[in-house]
Amino acid sequence: MDVYLQGQRHRCTDAELLGEGGEARVYRLGDRAVKLFHAPADAAARALLGRKLAKLTHFPTGLPGAVVAPLELARSARGEVLGYAMPLVPGATEFSRLANRKWRQGALGNTALMHVFRQLHGTLQAVHARAVLVGDFNDGNVLLADDGPHLIDADSFQFGSYACPVAHERFLDPRLYGVDLAQAPRFTEGSDWYAFAVLLFSSLLYVHPFGGTHANLPTLLRRAEARHSVFQSDVMLPRLATPVTVLPDDLNHWFRAVFERDARQPFPLALLDLPWATCTCGVEHARSVCPACHALGPLVARQVLRVKGRCTARTAFETSGRVLYAAMSGGLRYLCEEAGVVKREDGEVVTHGRGPNARWAIAGRTTWVADERGRVEKVVGGRVVERAQTAVRQGQQPVLGTQYRQEEDWLVDQATGARVGAGARRADLAVVGRPAGAGLLPGGRPDGGVPGAAWSRGLEAIAAGRLAGPGWSTRTRCSTTGTRCSR
Repeated sequence: MDVYLQGQRHRCTDAELLGEGGEARVYRLGDRAVKLFHAPADAAARALLGRKLAKLTHFPTGLPGAVVAPLELARSARGEVLGYAMPLVPGATEFSRLANRKWRQGALGNTALMHVFRQLHGTLQAVHARAVLVGDFNDGNVLLADDGPHLIDADSFQFGSYACPVAHERFLDPRLYGVDLAQAPRFTEGSDWYAFAVLLFSSLLYVHPFGGTHANLPTLLRRAEARHSVFQSDVMLPRLATPVTVLPDDLNHWFRAVFERDARQPFPLALLDLPWATCTCGVEHARSVCPACHALGPLVARQVLRVKGRCTARTAFETSGRVLYAAMSGGLRYLCEEAGVVKREDGEVVTHGRGPNARWAIAGRTTWVADERGRVEKVVGGRVVERAQTAVRQGQQPVLGTQYRQEEDWLVDQATGARVGAGARRADLAVVGRPAGAGLLPGGRPDGGVPGAAWSRGLEAIAAGRLAGPGWSTRTRCSTTGTRCSR
């Protein structure tokens, strides 16, 4: 096919074909590329093509260099507009490869990925500053070159009264589902930032934010309509996806706000500056504790607080909320509450909004929580896997420990459900560290809380009880062996 650029004839052959889509073919032409639209098949297609060609004659100037914008119109010998010439992006690859684990692993880590998205972030901001919207913002309309990402298919951009008539359903803002995009400008800066968030999420975790499978919401579009993202525990992730637990809290919260609560503000640039590291187990994450092997990561704050002799105090973690529970169980394990969300040390969400009298316990990856009515939940992997009941002291203090709870007069082993000792109703309780069992403290008066440090080494208080008497009794009976002991 012959085309004319500024009156000069050029021949476009299949040997120079760079790609073909539903609306056009793209050819290499020296240091430029030429996009030639297909001949319309019907009246509707002719009308759409007519609007697109008129749009090209009013295309805005002053866009950033990373936008592959039209340079000049390509015409036929009779002067009809066939398409346009644009800069060629040499050595570019498809942006969609960033969401391909096989392609990206070992070639581009998350730190380098964040640099790419910082560049894309700057380009998008510059486009918006010219009162232009990308609209059809998807991984097929971005190319990745040595100098960074480039936006292509700029002829679909939305500006002035010219609409963006097309969109890819995987990147389209769910608020625009069912909307006729061709009749009027429909996209907003917020819809562009939504697509940006989808691109970043998919590239980091190798799954769409509404991907996976769900029993009652069978398709990605139905889950997007319901705002039911992969953050929900009843969504099963693909085998090759990376769990959301590798994300730092701030990025996790932002993604959830976008996908589940329709936040559409510009993406915070600071979230692209968060440091990533690869654990010795091979997992790349941005947390203080590896979410896979729970090893202390290199990103954790290690500020020396005090050194006395051979004892050095260091900051293990920081929170803007409150620490609910901490224990050494194959490493430091802890629960903290921030903005009403209770999380484990790896960022796994345990629950939301528990009352002030809730009791907590940790055993490895298992979290136990009991409310003021004595209802006990066993949480593993962010899911409730078992429910039980325990006694309540003073009408509001549930009896709960790492190994035991109380059902009526009985101590019950948390792991097996077996009854291991009776007579607990009239006693204050202590749980002895493995494997001794449980000790009962007779004659106590549960009228307040005792900090864990008040107990002997190996004992953990599971009933809030301030023991009566000037020198509180430590006579105990092991419910496993029957042996009595005193301090």
